[in-house]
Amino acid sequence: MEKTDEILIESVSTKLSLGVYIIDDYSGMEAAGNFDVSIKGQNINPIKNPSGYYLFLDLSGDHYDVQVNGGEHFFDEEIEKVRLEDLDIQNPIVNVVLCPKPSYKFPPSATLIRGVVKNSQDKGIDGALLGIKDSSIRTRTAQNGEFVIYFKGLNKDNVIRSGEKKLLRINGISPVLEINHPDYREKRMSIEVDEGRTTSLSVTYP
Repeated sequence: MEKTDEILIESVSTKLSLGVYIIDDYSGMEAAGNFDVSIKGQNINPIKNPSGYYLFLDLSGDHYDVQVNGGEHFFDEEIEKVRLEDLDIQNPIVNVVLCPKPSYKFPPSATLIRGVVKNSQDKGIDGALLGIKDSSIRTRTAQNGEFVIYFKGLNKDNVIRSGEKKLLRINGISPVLEINHPDYREKRMSIEVDEGRTTSLSVTYP
């Protein structure tokens, strides 16, 4: 009788539970860089595939808080209570949009407001929220109080000519900057913004 060798091969299967795709809010494209993506309260490391997705396998719970450390050029972001049952079972992907920090490398033609929010001791105020009235434009200050507001998707209705300048208009008026912080009163100010250029601004709270 001929002897044969038998080889036992163990089969292991995994299931994609959640994929995270990180988008650059300014460009609308995949954010450049390798990010620290995690699930709050869980010691689970994702796998990053060649397409840029951060993949979590074989999760057993029903909802999770997804955290992304934005690194040098983006603010951190957290998406709370992502319910796995609400995702497409064939493509369980969550998009996380990251807002650029002042250190972000904008193109030379970008339309920006760059500035700093300071207190009466000339120290930068961290965590102030900024936005343009009657628009979806929002950002916040970095630890040193610096901020950058960027305008994108502008059309002819947002721009008027004034001599050599092309000035922005939001609902027919100059952009109104709103600044909020829990320790200070709200500030509002109208800003003349030249399309394709950087407008500089310093705000000091008394």
